[in-house]
Amino acid sequence: MKPYRRKIPTPRFLLVSPNNEGRMILLRMTIAKKKRVSFSTGIRVNPKHWNTKAARLKMVRGKEKEYRDINKRLAAFSEIAQDIYIEYDNGKRLDRNTFLEQLAYRSGRKDPPRSAATTLFGFIEQFIETEQSKPTAKRGTWKKYITVFNHLREFAADQGKESLDFSDINWEFRSQFINWLYSPPRSHSQNNAAKIITVTKQFMSEAGKRGLHSNTIYNQTGFGLRRTKVKNKVRLTFAELEDLAAVDLSDTPRLERVRDLFLVGCFTGARFSDWHKVSREHILKEPEGELLQIVTKKVGNRVVIPVFPILKGILDKYEYQLPDISIQKFNAYIKEVCQLVLKDSQFQRIYSKGGQTKTEIVEKWERVSSHAARRSFASNFWEAGIPAALLMQITGHATEKQFFEYIDISQEQAARQFAKMALEVLKKRE
Repeated sequence: MKPYRRKIPTPRFLLVSPNNEGRMILLRMTIAKKKRVSFSTGIRVNPKHWNTKAARLKMVRGKEKEYRDINKRLAAFSEIAQDIYIEYDNGKRLDRNTFLEQLAYRSGRKDPPRSAATTLFGFIEQFIETEQSKPTAKRGTWKKYITVFNHLREFAADQGKESLDFSDINWEFRSQFINWLYSPPRSHSQNNAAKIITVTKQFMSEAGKRGLHSNTIYNQTGFGLRRTKVKNKVRLTFAELEDLAAVDLSDTPRLERVRDLFLVGCFTGARFSDWHKVSREHILKEPEGELLQIVTKKVGNRVVIPVFPILKGILDKYEYQLPDISIQKFNAYIKEVCQLVLKDSQFQRIYSKGGQTKTEIVEKWERVSSHAARRSFASNFWEAGIPAALLMQITGHATEKQFFEYIDISQEQAARQFAKMALEVLKKRE
């Protein structure tokens, strides 16, 4: 059964209050069961030019630009209303007065009260507090906001400023901030700097929705930072996983438990946070064999995975109660395990530091972590001929572009895989 997702209501527009200046356009939206709210957009139009079915103005000769602008404003009203609904936990914590107040502020029909949030830093503080207090708040999300906020504060302090205002986010800021991120002792990679800029733009966007500023420079083309392709993480092949499973670790129980957990990740494609869900109660018995179903922690979607023999063996070994270990200890111990199996294996690491792309040859075992298990699952089964579309149902990637970037397949590898599958198709046609 798919998880229940509450449908986001769609605002409707209708005409009311006729007078000499035309009729007022009213936004109407149901924000809860039997709780319908109406909001005046402040826009009056000639009812003869109104398309009731489409709830928009018709394109009348001589008024095309004016009416097109009004239709755009109505679309903006609709988007703002739905944003408010989503922000207040899909309407669960949204009352009529709050909805009308927020809609008035964010649409510019009413000036928001003066507060600390009239500065960028003041807004970010309030925004993070709101995110942390949400019932659906995810620690990883608001920690990311805090990290970026700390970078912005440190940058401002180095510039001799106590705070940054909305108007400070311009092209000069972008240049200085990126150079600051690249400079020692920070020496951020280009991709990490790109993430920080993206979150900074998100802060500006959220504040703009609330009517706190009219600065749109951050939305101009090129203001963001392009990410660069790196090869910083490893994956283990099926042959290496077989060697890993075969090594005798009975004299070192802590390493044996970590090795077994790693293999669970390699044959489920699940994230570390979901490994503890691999238990008897999540097993479905089907004619095709046993299936494992879990609801992922990060995304909240339901995935179903075949129980492969090696996974079945590990589950039986621990009587479906897998060992519990912290991510820190796991990542330390799995390197010890892999050093035994991958001691002669190296790979070329391509990474970015201080905005510069660099390469180095490193020992493969040194780069293995819990994340390598999930990457190994996706890469190995794709190379074995499983279509990306099927694997994406398990990994949760939204697009094939994301999936192929994740498994880090080179053009040569993709070409070889295509040739292999194409030859099989041609043989069947002979």
